Amino acid sequence: MKSKKVILILFAVLITAFILGIYLPKFTSSESKLMPCYHAQVADSSSLLKIFSQDNNLVNGELIFQNYQKDSSYGVFNGELINKKLEINFKFQSEGVESTRQISLNLNGESLVGEGFNFKPVENCNSITYNQGLGLIPFDMKLPLHLFPRIKLQPITEQELTNTFGPGGFKPIQSAKIVYTPTKGEPVAAVIFYLWQKSVWNVIANPNEAPDWGVMQWSDQSHVFSVNGVQDCVYPNEPDCGNISEIFKFIYDNNSYINKVPPYSEVKVKVTKTKTFHDPETGYYVVSEFNILGIGANQSYRCDISAFDKGGKVIISWSTEGLSFSPNPSTIYSGQTNIKPDQVSTVGSSTVKCKVADAIG
Repeated sequence: MKSKKVILILFAVLITAFILGIYLPKFTSSESKLMPCYHAQVADSSSLLKIFSQDNNLVNGELIFQNYQKDSSYGVFNGELINKKLEINFKFQSEGVESTRQISLNLNGESLVGEGFNFKPVENCNSITYNQGLGLIPFDMKLPLHLFPRIKLQPITEQELTNTFGPGGFKPIQSAKIVYTPTKGEPVAAVIFYLWQKSVWNVIANPNEAPDWGVMQWSDQSHVFSVNGVQDCVYPNEPDCGNISEIFKFIYDNNSYINKVPPYSEVKVKVTKTKTFHDPETGYYVVSEFNILGIGANQSYRCDISAFDKGGKVIISWSTEGLSFSPNPSTIYSGQTNIKPDQVSTVGSSTVKCKVADAIG
């Protein structure tokens, strides 16, 4: 009788151990409950990690690696969180190719650390933006990071430009578009970007016509950056309609754009000659010829010029700008402007101050 009692006790202990072995990890894993959204950033690259569901140790979600001007990846994952270590199987798209790889992230306090990123919890994934480069146009645009898998920068073909602006010469010097790929329906060009020569913009930008050329977001003495985009939802379904509306909020907001136009810096200038000439059709001119010391190939210059009479008094001041001459950027540059006939004999000298920058467009 005593032996039967011992056997029953041992059996009960084994059953209890078995049950605890199955259920105890589920009870003790609550301290590792993950947040719904994590964001990480390294320089200009960002990553977004969404948790769709967590059933005790089992986790699934979405992961986006947005690498600035490099191959990026995005996709879904599933995995396990054990001993504060998240081991996931990441099924992702990169440059149109589908792949799978394993990723390990360590839960350190509230953060997930791994893959060179420190993922920190955020309240709303939809509030995170990233900087989208615009190809040869020297601006970035801020866009919602959670929409990164659905938007892609693409070039605009010459045929598309001809269809928009006609076969003439009034076309932008650079262009690009962001295409949105919906869950249902056809892709649409959500945002179109143009970089113009200002002289062309001044001709084509007619305020009395539909703005196919876009809305100006920035300009300087020689260039204009303009943007055009959808204003109404082009899809009858969600989430596409909401996504397009979200993108629209950024299109015409100046704060959405990051200026990357190369900065101008002062350089030394040597004036080589100051002279005058007469054009029978357009009048009298004063000309300053000069070397821009240190200017390189494919650089822009902006110069302020003043002409003086023989007594050192300023006759006239003006500005000139242009591109360096290739393949010999150290050649002679010049700037000219009209003067009155009675000023011709008084011209004595000139001064030139220049700034240069890497050319855009």
